[in-house]
Order: sequence, then structure tokens, then C-alpha cells
Amino acid sequence: MLDSDGREIGSASRAACHSDASLIHPSVHVVVMTGSGCLWQLRGYGKDSAPGHWDHACSGHVGLGEDARSAAVRELAEELGIAVGDSALEQVDRVLCELGNETELTTVFRLEHDGPFTLQLPELAGLAVLPRGRRPDPLSPSALLLSARLDAEHPGWDR
Repeated sequence: MLDSDGREIGSASRAACHSDASLIHPSVHVVVMTGSGCLWQLRGYGKDSAPGHWDHACSGHVGLGEDARSAAVRELAEELGIAVGDSALEQVDRVLCELGNETELTTVFRLEHDGPFTLQLPELAGLAVLPRGRRPDPLSPSALLLSARLDAEHPGWDR
């Protein structure tokens, strides 16, 4: 768990964090740009949040004692089957995402990578590369919130 300034102040279970908006917890989203466009993931249908919704190419929680960059590298391997060095990630923003029943402090990274990508079932139900600037529907609540913020403060983030 984090305080409002992003300092680690303790720990709580995933279930607790996802059911109490006062428990701010760290997460990462990675926007992956390929030569053909932006990579999007379709969240698995068994996920506890936003199943069957589209999300940025990679997203996940930061583990206790782990930093956001290391979590992003780990999640890229787990979700897309790609290994990258942490220096390949460009930090784009850090956003407090208030999502009704939970609050995440999300670090958004951008990565240029052409794959190949490996679909990790059942975590993911699909992958799609869309032309730059196009987005799939429906977006997960966090991807919707983050994309709006990035559009406003970082025009061209997905181009």
C-alpha cells in the first residue's frame, strides 16, 4: 500500500485492495508500440476485474518491495512472453486512478517492440495491433481513464 505521495506504507491482500478505495496500491501499464501500431491485450474472461475488456499491452500490480520499472519488466515477460531490459522502458506518466472500489497509483511506460508476442492464456484472451491512434472497445476502466489522461497531457503517446 502507498500513501498519497507514493511512499510504501504497508501491505494488504489483492482482495482487500480491490474492495477498499482508501487502500492505494501501485500498478503499471505498458504501452507497446510496434511498427504497425499499438498493441492491446484482451483481458482473460476469468479475471476478477474488467474481464473481456481491452487494456494496454501489459498491466499489473507492483509487488511488495518491487519498483514500478522492475514490475513492468516482469509483467511483460509474464503477459507477453518478451524479455526486455529496464532501460528499454520510457516512463510516460504516473497517475492516481480512482476506479470506484479501488485506487491505484499507476506508472505508465512506453516500449517500442515488434515481438514476437506470446498469448498467455488464461491471463489474456487475445492480442491485437491497431493502427496508431485507434483503440479497441470496450476498454477497461483503468485503460479508459489512463488513455484520457495521456491524450490530455501527452498528445501522441499512442502514435
